Amino acid sequence: MQYNILVLNLGSTSTKVAIYNNLISIAEDTLSHPAEETMKPMTQQIEYRLNAILSFLTEQKFDPSSIDIVSARGGTLRPIEGGTYNISPQMVSDLSESTYGRHASNMSGLIADRFRKKYGCEAVITDPVVVDELIDEVRMTGLKGIERRSIFHALNQKAVARKYAESVNKEYGDINVIICHMGGGITAGAHQKGRVIDVNDGLSGEGPMSPNRTGSLPNGAFAKYIIDNSLDYDAAYEVITKEGGFISLAGTQDALELENRALGGDSMAISIYEAMAVQIAKEIGSRAAILKGEAEQIIFTGGLAYSKYLIDLIRPYISFIAPITVYPGEEEMSALAEGAYRVMSGEESVKTYEQE
Repeated sequence: MQYNILVLNLGSTSTKVAIYNNLISIAEDTLSHPAEETMKPMTQQIEYRLNAILSFLTEQKFDPSSIDIVSARGGTLRPIEGGTYNISPQMVSDLSESTYGRHASNMSGLIADRFRKKYGCEAVITDPVVVDELIDEVRMTGLKGIERRSIFHALNQKAVARKYAESVNKEYGDINVIICHMGGGITAGAHQKGRVIDVNDGLSGEGPMSPNRTGSLPNGAFAKYIIDNSLDYDAAYEVITKEGGFISLAGTQDALELENRALGGDSMAISIYEAMAVQIAKEIGSRAAILKGEAEQIIFTGGLAYSKYLIDLIRPYISFIAPITVYPGEEEMSALAEGAYRVMSGEESVKTYEQE
């Protein structure tokens, strides 16, 4: 069977859109939008963004009614296990009301739902950032009322895990791997037989430092920093998620610029990269412990995985754990297409998103 899949991945200022026939991309583009549109409240952007997508289809001479399924990037929903989910009325409600958080990606599912109603196709999301498969032992902290959360690069991590499994003639559910996504945020996940049983909360800056996140901080020192600088919650959160890492230490979040400075002998840049490499290695080591030493592969992905310099700094600390594979970049669009195809072809059952 041949299936036409429309893939939608919305960001704050642009819309990534692609048409797939089964698993083959036949057209793809990133649609930029003017500030006067993207500054509007999310629900007021839906019509404009949908029309931009329809214009893309018209330019490609592609009939919207020939789309069999829309596969949208998942937004900020309640914690759910990995998989592909039908965009249900409850999901639409949670996304439109930002029940679990406000993010531009919420519009992806809302537009997919609007497209489905207009053209009579299916509409799904796959592996949103809120995928939560943590084991209880890693969820508990030492402070009552605070638990660790699972918010990470689930879509790309699980796609890369499947890609590796296929390369060794196995199923995702048969492998134990550690996957480290390195980009604006850095997350390291322990994938045990198809479930991510431990991963750091990359959204909140937990784990290693990154180009704009502080990474985990000494509790007492950060508590004093908050008091000394009279920070409320929003300001403190801004520090750890947008003003940390390279920005705080070097005045830039441009990883390539900082790497070139390090390669040119800049001692501060070298120190930052070496410190980040150690922090990433420690995070990977933590995941190896959770897997009880049974990781068969360590896999690097994300934009920073293009950096041989960074990978080579990390390698000596972790090479004793497992062999290393690098899949640089992100595969979000193809991963969304694959999720939709698995459902349409009957390889995987679609899941239903409802209230807890």
